[in-house]
Amino acid sequence: MKKSVNVNKSILILLISLILISPLVSAGFFSDVWDKITGDASTTQNVLVNISITSAPPIIYNVSGLSSVTLTDAPSPTFVIVNFSVNASNGVSTLNNATAAVNFTKAGQPLVINSSCAVKDWSGNFANYTCNVTLWWWYNAGSWQVYANISDLGSNTAVNGTNTVTINTLTGFTLSPSAITFSSLSAGAVNQTPTNYFTLNNTGNTNTTTIQINATDLVGETDHSKFLWASNFSASNFTGNKIECNVSGSATAMVNMTYSTVSSATLYIGNYTKNDGTTGQDKMYLCLRKVGYELSQQQYSTGQFGQWTVKIT
Repeated sequence: MKKSVNVNKSILILLISLILISPLVSAGFFSDVWDKITGDASTTQNVLVNISITSAPPIIYNVSGLSSVTLTDAPSPTFVIVNFSVNASNGVSTLNNATAAVNFTKAGQPLVINSSCAVKDWSGNFANYTCNVTLWWWYNAGSWQVYANISDLGSNTAVNGTNTVTINTLTGFTLSPSAITFSSLSAGAVNQTPTNYFTLNNTGNTNTTTIQINATDLVGETDHSKFLWASNFSASNFTGNKIECNVSGSATAMVNMTYSTVSSATLYIGNYTKNDGTTGQDKMYLCLRKVGYELSQQQYSTGQFGQWTVKIT
């Protein structure tokens, strides 16, 4: 029984001591001690809040120079001048000029970017930048998204992606060589192919699925009564095993003074200057399927009825 009394006295003395010093400590301290004595869990926690305010990021408020673009015919590039204006709340001296850039983007197309923009003018909190964006003839026609961006010296970045630019359709091609030659032919010969072939280069930004040849009869240069008939020629974008002579297969027979579409020929978009035979290129192979027995020994040419014409649509 004495033991129980002694324990109670100890608790009473402790409580009295806490009460006596309570003016010297916070209520939170008393609550924490009491919770530890009684075994109750704490229902509050203290949190330190520390917020650092940096300077406001720059704002790109205007992008100009985005009228529709007609690309320059290959092989020359097209240069588009784009300007954008920036508001820097802490002054233009805080802008990192080396980060000024403009880029054009379109799904399925390469990223077009200029990262060497120049400061055109500046005053107070405002600056204007000029960027020269380079485009090439094979870039797809349509709407391209335009992004202008710049960072300040505190690595705060401003981006304006609210604008678009339209690249117009460009259709064109080049053809080489400008003349097709055959070795000496004998009267009655069949399925003769020339010593060279046509290479077509796509100088525009559209795929061309229709390639046509307008052929003319070749007339004897000495005896004008003799002809190599246009209908005896055929064309194909395939070669090997005289396939360009097979009008029952992939080859197309020519018709005098009429545009004939060469089946399966396609001129795709691309940088033909790679000269790999496929990128932006197609080839056209000719065949003289029959040399008439009636023909005399002389030169035959397009001099009488005009040169052949190759056309894409």
